[in-house]
Amino acid sequence: ALGAGGVEATVEVLRTGSRQAQEAASRALALIGEPAASASAAVLDEDVETPRVWALRALRDMGRTAAAQQVDAIAALLEGTRPRVRREALAALGLHGQAAAHHCGAVARCLESVDWSERAAAARAIGLLPEAVVVPHLATVASLMTDYVPDVVEAAASTLGALCGISGPYAPQLALVFLDEDESACNAATAAFRRMLRAGCVCTREAAAAALRGAEREGLQRLAPDLAMVVVEDEDRHVREEALRALAALGPAAPP
Repeated sequence: ALGAGGVEATVEVLRTGSRQAQEAASRALALIGEPAASASAAVLDEDVETPRVWALRALRDMGRTAAAQQVDAIAALLEGTRPRVRREALAALGLHGQAAAHHCGAVARCLESVDWSERAAAARAIGLLPEAVVVPHLATVASLMTDYVPDVVEAAASTLGALCGISGPYAPQLALVFLDEDESACNAATAAFRRMLRAGCVCTREAAAAALRGAEREGLQRLAPDLAMVVVEDEDRHVREEALRALAALGPAAPP
């Protein structure tokens, strides 16, 4: 293991080396873990974009335990920095989960950024934070189902799926994704609905089946086998009835 001098030398490469050297230094710091966390975080205070980005990646890849004490320093970069730095900070905060929960509001504000890549990064990060702190911001995530950038829609749809225990009320917005011609966005919505139809919460399963009844036909066809399984296997009568109504909307194309 590197001593303090070795850590400082590696951080110096992060600051001043070539791109290839900076990447290698970032990986090395991540592998060192907690002994390198504070030295890596010190780079965040320096107003130089590229070293900040590599330091954020190191702190992200160290894991939750090693870099937990640096979460506040990471979150501070969500204000007054360049989009590239904010994207990396959002990725790092999401992966710190519970330790970053008290910064959920700052992450959520990035959902409304004018920079589309920041909106996508914020949507992904929100999906990794504890459900209890995310609830007030789910409506904003759901509003991204009609974003003009498919990557944002894909990220937001995936987050509604990841948070299927609480995202049932936003199933109608999720169904709007099937109006989009982007395959990746539609795939994300399909995967999200599959998770919702299997959620432990009865209300979520019922809401998902009901939303699919009014979904674009292509989306309904994608999920027809899943709805048929719900009709056969779900323990709740109301969920089964909603799934049956959704399948009925397919007419002769419904599974037997």
